[in-house]
Amino acid sequence: MILRRDLCLDRFTADLDWWAEVYLQSMKKWICVECVEGKVNYPREQEKKVTAPMAYVVSFDSDFAVKDITKKYAKNWMSYTRKLRVDEDWWKASLFSLKSWKTEREALEDAEIEASFIKQPLPTSISDYKNHPLYALRRHLLKFEALYPDTAVPVGFLKNKEPVYARECVKTLHSRQNWLKEARLVRIGEEPYKIVKARMTPRRAKVYDGKSEPMLEIFGFWQTEEYIPAPAHDGKVPRNEYGNVELFRPSMLPGGTVHLKGMPGLNRIARKLNIDCAAAMTGWSLHGGHNHPVMDGWVVCVEHKDVLLAAWDEEQEIAQEKEREKKEKRVYANWKLLIRSALVRERLKHRYETFKVILFSSFIFQFLTVKDSISLLF
Repeated sequence: MILRRDLCLDRFTADLDWWAEVYLQSMKKWICVECVEGKVNYPREQEKKVTAPMAYVVSFDSDFAVKDITKKYAKNWMSYTRKLRVDEDWWKASLFSLKSWKTEREALEDAEIEASFIKQPLPTSISDYKNHPLYALRRHLLKFEALYPDTAVPVGFLKNKEPVYARECVKTLHSRQNWLKEARLVRIGEEPYKIVKARMTPRRAKVYDGKSEPMLEIFGFWQTEEYIPAPAHDGKVPRNEYGNVELFRPSMLPGGTVHLKGMPGLNRIARKLNIDCAAAMTGWSLHGGHNHPVMDGWVVCVEHKDVLLAAWDEEQEIAQEKEREKKEKRVYANWKLLIRSALVRERLKHRYETFKVILFSSFIFQFLTVKDSISLLF
């Protein structure tokens, strides 16, 4: 048997509640042990005895491994407890370096905990179904969510006869343009699974002119197919209506072409060599209140790659040589300016120092003359 101590950390105070768990090799599971009352394997009852609310239950075993087992002890984990916690991804990343190396044992425990959730009865409160991991109500569906299939069988009903569906039936929908960003195309002849109100943009405002509201057709994953780009032909790169190549995913690269990154000015060189070259649009950026395309690199035919790379390298060497000559010219100009300034300074210094000597001698002569005149008077 391996003794494991568990720590329940209250979210709002510094109170700590401790109890023990024992690992049984024969059953291959952790057993909760209540030493005070002499109860064994009653994890759900621990929540009544600890400081409320029980937001975190963290275990420390004899191998110095740390694991979050709040799901095992929190009775209302699905509807209430998980909403009290910090960002789940950050919390998992924080505990990643402390997890146990006995992955098989931990996987069995996780599977048992997940199976216990399915055995629990359906929540009775409507608010508990909002963002519930297992169940969903039609009233809580978001704008770009829908139930699929339409014939999905409810897993239960509320007191008001409202059907409850499995969360796995809730699917996310996208417009044609957004599916293209995922390298998928809506199949020809598919009817929109849902029609929603579109966001008013300056372009749509010109079309509708306030007379009606723009609507957006959205589709599900099952209505799409993998995007197959048109291949290059006769050294020409296929483009969209704006003259770019939509390259949101690596699989969207046209056949017979190559994506070259980190080569500014490559299109200028390709124009000189009469080689077709198109900018690669890899995404969108929202700034200034509008969406702007993000360009990253260039798309050229494979047969022109080596020629363009050699020409670009040669262009870079010429540019570096010009930059070196420009820098050298600037260095000589700066030295020339410095020397000229030093000569002017020395010339002015010599001129004004001679003037100061003459002025001082004249002052001494006048002073002595006045002094002799005063002595004669007396």
